[in-house]
Amino acid sequence: MTSEPSSMTRRLRETLRLSPLLACVVLGTCARAPSLPNGSLGAVAGASADMPSPCSDSAAAFGRVVSEFQARQQNTAISVGVRHHGLTVFREATGLASLENEIPADPAMAFSIASITKAFTGVALLKLVEARRIDLDAEIQRYLPDFPRHPTDRPVTLRMLAHHLGAVRHWGPERNERLYARHFDDVHDILALFREDPWVPDLAPLTRYSYSSYGYNALAMAIQSVSGISFQQFLAHEVLRPLNLASVQFDRAGLGGARRPSRYSWYDLADFHELTDAPQRVPDWDYSHNMAGGGLIANVDDLLTFGRAMRGPGLLSAESLTQVWTRPTVQGIESSMSFGWFPKVNPSRISINGSNAGVQAGLTVWREEDLVVAVLANSWGRGSRSGELMDDSSRGLIGRLAAVCGVH
Repeated sequence: MTSEPSSMTRRLRETLRLSPLLACVVLGTCARAPSLPNGSLGAVAGASADMPSPCSDSAAAFGRVVSEFQARQQNTAISVGVRHHGLTVFREATGLASLENEIPADPAMAFSIASITKAFTGVALLKLVEARRIDLDAEIQRYLPDFPRHPTDRPVTLRMLAHHLGAVRHWGPERNERLYARHFDDVHDILALFREDPWVPDLAPLTRYSYSSYGYNALAMAIQSVSGISFQQFLAHEVLRPLNLASVQFDRAGLGGARRPSRYSWYDLADFHELTDAPQRVPDWDYSHNMAGGGLIANVDDLLTFGRAMRGPGLLSAESLTQVWTRPTVQGIESSMSFGWFPKVNPSRISINGSNAGVQAGLTVWREEDLVVAVLANSWGRGSRSGELMDDSSRGLIGRLAAVCGVH
C-alpha cells in the first residue's frame, strides 16, 4: 500500500456515520449490479467457439469468493471482471460508489487504477521502440537534456528506468497537501519536483531494483519529446484508441460527474491506525503529479481488454511481448518489473497492481490459459495492508477468482 506523506498531520474530521447505507456495505447486503450473460460483453477476435470456458456458468462461485473478501475488508465498493477465452464470464460491482450521494457501484464506472498506469506507459514506450524512434539503451539525457546526471557519472538508460534499475528515488516530502492541490497538464513539468534531489541515497544506477514512480514519469517525458505530441495524446493515439478503451482517461477534478466513485479509507489518513466505526472520506486529491505512474482511471471492462492484448501480437509485436513476459536482467542485474508489468512463473502470468489513498487496483493475465482478472475498489478496506485483494496467489482475491476457472 502506498503511504501518504508523513508530513500530513491534519486528520480528516468528517467521519461518516454508520447509516443503513454504510451498514449494507459492512454486512455485504448491498444490491449488486448483475453479471451479463455469457459472451454478451467482451468477446474479442480470436475467441474460439470450440474453447468454451469451464467457468462460464460459475457466477455463483465467483460471487461467493467476492463476498468472502468483502465480508473481511468491508470495501465501500468493489468492481470485478473475469474474461476467459475472450468471453466475459463474470462482471459485477457491489457496494456504493458514493456513500454521501447514495450511488450504487456499477462495473461500467471508471475507478482510479493507480500504478496500473505504469503498464500503459510501458506499452507506449515499446510502441516507440517498435517504430525505431527511441533507443532503450540510450541515456535518458538524449531525450531529456535537463535530466540530471548521477553523481557517479554512471549512465541511466531508458531500459534501466523501465525496470526500476536507474536509482531514481520514489516520493519524498514534496508529496504533501500543496502538491495534491496542484494540477499538471504537461508531464515535463513534473521534473521540477525532483530534479534537485533525484537519486536514492547511496545507490548507484544498475545496482539493484528500486521502485520509482518518478522514473516512469521520466519515461513519459522522453515519449513526449520523441513523439512531438503530449504524452496524453500519444497514449490515446497508440494504445487507447486502437483497443477502444473509452473509459481510460487521465484523472482530473470533476471527471465522471455524479457517477465518479468517491474514495474512502478504513485507515486514519493522519497516522494510519485502523478505524472501527466507519471509513473516512478521502479528499479529491489531484494525482496528475504522477501522470505516467498512477494518473489513469478505467473500468474493469477496459482493463480486461488491455490485459488480453498482452497475450499475443497485435497491439505489440512478438518481440516486444517477449520482453514484457520475461523477468528482465540488465548487465547481470535482475529486476522484477518489465515495462510496467511483473512477469511471474508457475504458472506463467503478468500482473500489475496499484494503491493510492482509498484505491485498490489489480490486473493479472495468464497467457496460456487465456484468462484475465481485474479488480477495482474505491476504498482501503479493513486489513487491506495485506494486499490480498490484488494478490493472484491462492491466498488472494484475484488468485481465488482464477481458481474458479481451473487456473492455479
